[in-house]
Amino acid sequence: MLVQNDIPLAPLTTFRLGGQAKYFISIKTIDDAKESLSYCQKNKLPYMILGGGSNSIIRDSGFDGVVFHIQIPGIRCLEVNESSVIYEVGAGVVWDQFVEYVVKQGLTGVECLSGIPGSVGASPIQNIGAYGQEVKDSIVSIQCLDELGNSIVIPKENCNFTYRNSEFKSGKYQKHIVTSVTFVLSKTLEPCILYPEVKKQWESILSEKTDIVSEDNDRIVQLELLRKLIIGLRKKKSMVLDEKDPNTRSAGSFFTNPIIPKSEADLFLAKAKQLGHLDPPMFDDTPDTKKLSAAWLIEHSGIKKGDIFPGGVGISTNHCLGLINIKGTTEALLAMAETIQKRVFETFSIHLEMEPVVRP
Repeated sequence: MLVQNDIPLAPLTTFRLGGQAKYFISIKTIDDAKESLSYCQKNKLPYMILGGGSNSIIRDSGFDGVVFHIQIPGIRCLEVNESSVIYEVGAGVVWDQFVEYVVKQGLTGVECLSGIPGSVGASPIQNIGAYGQEVKDSIVSIQCLDELGNSIVIPKENCNFTYRNSEFKSGKYQKHIVTSVTFVLSKTLEPCILYPEVKKQWESILSEKTDIVSEDNDRIVQLELLRKLIIGLRKKKSMVLDEKDPNTRSAGSFFTNPIIPKSEADLFLAKAKQLGHLDPPMFDDTPDTKKLSAAWLIEHSGIKKGDIFPGGVGISTNHCLGLINIKGTTEALLAMAETIQKRVFETFSIHLEMEPVVRP
């Protein structure tokens, strides 16, 4: 275990923002993690867990403790049967590399999560999701260490997965270190083509490629085409990492889509109508809740794609949910986020929740 001093954290985040870690340890094995926890306990130091840095906002002052940079590798097959394959995947594996790996084997379950930045270990923390899929539906269990360094296995049923949330993000497992995640992928279930934008483009692809729908090998071909489609959609919105894209210094979607009680839906619609918006997007979530579009709320509160805010930050030119660092600071980024939240609340009486986590 190597303890480094005064390591810049900005290069390890997709925002490219934040100060230094007073102490820094690369975690490449479970033993590294156990030794690191012991080191913190012995020296009475706080610790912070950092993965791919795609959902983390590091303060300009950095972290006056120990940063554990999770880099545990490995994709291990645990079980294969007629209908599925079970993998245990190291927390440090790049998420999209894992998706690419299973897609090339004709396995479904995470294909619509292609192109999402970050690491496998972070995927259950915020229950990543996109285009009709959520990672919780493919997770079997999470292997982790508790604060005392004990190895435990947490079944998905105990994770309290909800929309972009879990016990790891805002509950009792926040200080646990995820070391690996176990997934079950399907050899038989059809690809997930539920999202209207995906469905429309997919039907167009199938009409042009009528030769990919019958042979066994066609399952892999279809999945690779779908993965390409998903990544293409994300690129158009600057939601993939691309250093050539000036909008890439972001955390993807900065705000989650608000979920409101069904009883408040009429109040929202009346408010929107009063402002001249007759048909705001609203979707069924549960029998008792409705989901609104954060992007629509932002744009219709007067904030547009490409807007520049004080302090070297702004809104992506390709998607108003992409808050970007141009040449700014974390303080400026959070001030912009607060301004957007205030504007939306003043306009629609709806509060926007941040998706990325501000790290202490």
